[in-house]
Order: sequence, then structure tokens, then C-alpha cells
Amino acid sequence: MFLQPNYMAEPPAWFYPRILVGAGDMLTPSFCSKYKITHVINCAFPEDSPSWFRTQNPTRYVGLSAEDSITVNILTWYPAFEQALSTFLREPNSGTVFVHCQCGINRSAFLALTYITTHFSMPYDSTLALLKKKRPCMFTNPVFRKQTETFVNGCVPNS
Repeated sequence: MFLQPNYMAEPPAWFYPRILVGAGDMLTPSFCSKYKITHVINCAFPEDSPSWFRTQNPTRYVGLSAEDSITVNILTWYPAFEQALSTFLREPNSGTVFVHCQCGINRSAFLALTYITTHFSMPYDSTLALLKKKRPCMFTNPVFRKQTETFVNGCVPNS
């Protein structure tokens, strides 16, 4: 028997109705059916997302190629993420948008957290704590946390 990495043993986390965050390897046809996934944002690299979804749904898939490192600013990729997620959520007949990176721990989690706290006026600290309870392996990059927290607390919430 093989041991599953911790990030695959933990379920994906609902960040908001229709916004689900997890690991790229979770993206299977049965997973999409179970969670009513119609759109995917891959915050990592193409190889971190099964090719079947982007091949079958090229207009409902966006790849960002964001890096997970303490030497980069995750907000570099936020404008493209924000545009893609807003567009996908507005599309007629769209269901759940699955946001992932390689492990569903940092890139996808911090970009989705930034989105929901700025677009839905949710408090950063308590929202992060609640989401961390849902998927404990998330939010391990302390640099991303500082970057997103500073950004969110300096932002005027969107109407």
C-alpha cells in the first residue's frame, strides 16, 4: 500500500459557494462530476494539471504558471487570477470553479483568499483561520501571507 501525501489526504476546501480549492491531482472526471466543476484555474504549471480537462474544455481553463517561493510576490499573478475567476463565475450555466496548484497549499490558496476577501468583504484573519481548519495543509508560505494580508487590508472592497 502506498502512502498518500498529506495534501491529497485532505479534502478540497470550499472558499465560497462555487469556488473550490485543492490539488491538481484531484482533478478527475469523477471529481468534476461530484463537485459540479465547469471551470478550472491552474495557479501552477501545465504539468501540475491533468491535460484531459484543458483539452476537452479549452475556454473553461486558465493556467497562470505562478511560482511558489519565498522570493516571489504572489500578487504578480493576482490580476490574471482575478480576471479569470470573475469571468468564470459570471458565465451563464457555470458551476463550480476549481482553483488548484500542484498541491493546493499556497498559490491557489492565497490567490483565492485574496479574491474572496476583497470581492466579498470578508475579514482576512478570520477567513484564513476558518479555511485553514477546512484544509490544514494550506497557507504555509509566510511571504505570501504577508503580501496578501497587506494587499487585502489596504484594498477598498469591491462593490
